[in-house]
Amino acid sequence: MTAFSQSTLGRLRALVGPRPLLCPCVRVVLERPDGTVLLHARADFAGMWGLPGGHIEIGESAEQAARREILEETGLAAGQLIAFGHASDPRVETVTLPNGDVCHYQAVLFHCREFDGAARPDPHETPVLRWLDIDAPLPPMMPHVRASLDAFRRYRAGGGFQLL
Repeated sequence: MTAFSQSTLGRLRALVGPRPLLCPCVRVVLERPDGTVLLHARADFAGMWGLPGGHIEIGESAEQAARREILEETGLAAGQLIAFGHASDPRVETVTLPNGDVCHYQAVLFHCREFDGAARPDPHETPVLRWLDIDAPLPPMMPHVRASLDAFRRYRAGGGFQLL
């Protein structure tokens, strides 16, 4: 049995198949003091880069999911997490996964400057990790990830909580 089949979404998918579902999730911008953020190559979407994050499981809060996903995908233990936005625009947040499943994400966006440990990739989900300047040209990423980084730029510039 795979980790996905044991997850809340995996069990639900077994019942409803690939049809569109509302999927609560988290995305986290981990930022070092020099302003660079941690992005990862995605194992599921070849050639695309993303932010640490994933689905919220039944019985866990958005903050708990963010901490779990950061640790699983990067090896870092998160300190203070600050919610800076919520992403739900179906034009950007509806994604067809490589297996044909359709998710309309409802993403809580977090910012984290405090973390412990050494960043290490997860070969199953995040085979490459890189600290990048998000104001410089970035590698290819899916529209919902790019929109999340754009929202983070506005937040960082003093734009307050971002709804997108």
